[in-house]
Amino acid sequence: MKKIIYLAGLAIAISGCKKDDCPAPVTPTADNSRTFKVLVENISTTTTLQTGAMPDRSVPLSHGVYAVYASGSLFTLGQAADEGIQRIAEDGMTTVKTDVLNNMSGIFDHGEFVAPGGPDNGSALFMGESSMFMISAKPGDKLQIASMFVQSNDWFYGFGEGGLALFNGTTAITGDVSSKLVLYDAGSELDEAPGLGTTQKPDQQPMDMNIGPNDGTTIITDAMVRHSATFTIPATNMVIRVTVTPQ
Repeated sequence: MKKIIYLAGLAIAISGCKKDDCPAPVTPTADNSRTFKVLVENISTTTTLQTGAMPDRSVPLSHGVYAVYASGSLFTLGQAADEGIQRIAEDGMTTVKTDVLNNMSGIFDHGEFVAPGGPDNGSALFMGESSMFMISAKPGDKLQIASMFVQSNDWFYGFGEGGLALFNGTTAITGDVSSKLVLYDAGSELDEAPGLGTTQKPDQQPMDMNIGPNDGTTIITDAMVRHSATFTIPATNMVIRVTVTPQ
C-alpha cells in the first residue's frame, strides 16, 4: 500500500445603524501594515491525474512553509535548490527550511501550514482538506510558500516572480490568488510521470529521504515549461487554491 507523508486600513462608516450593530472601524497603522488570512485548499479530485495513478488519482499536498519579506525569497528560479527546498520538494519535510527561516535576516513573518488530520491522520493536505494561517505585512512585502506536489519526485508549489505582492500600492490585495502560483521542479531528483513513478513519495516509507536518482538539471525550473511535452500535468487550478483575505 502506498504511504504518503505530509492583509491604509479602511475606516467603515455606516449611518443609521444601532450602536451595538456598527462594525468597528479599521484603524490604519503608521506603516500601513495589515493582517491577512491565508487559506490553502487542496481541490484535486479522483480524476485529476491520469488513469493508473495511485492510489486514487488525486494529488496530496505536503504541509508547507510560508514566509513574508520585502527582499529575498525562499528559493530562486534558475538557481539550485537549497537543502530545505529539496527536502520539501522530494519528501514533504519542512524542518530544514524552517530552521533556515528561523535564522534568516529580512524575514518578517514565517511558519508552517498543516492539515487538520485527514486520511493519514497527519499534516499533509489531501483532496478536500484545507489549512489557514495568519500573517502581518506592509506595502512592499511579499508572501511565498512551498508545498510538495506529492505525486512527483521533486515538484512543489510556490508563487512566481519571487513571491506574491500583498499590496497594490498601499491597498491590500484580496481574493483568489491561485493564478500567481507556479509548479516548480526542484531539479534534485529524476522525474517520472505524476502519480505513475516508482520512486515518488507515495512509493516510499513516510520518513524515507532522497530515494530517487539524481536529475541531470540541477536548478529550479518551471515544471510545466520543462515537462509538459513529456508528461500530462494537471493545471494548477485543478490541484490547489490559495485565497488571501485582509482582516
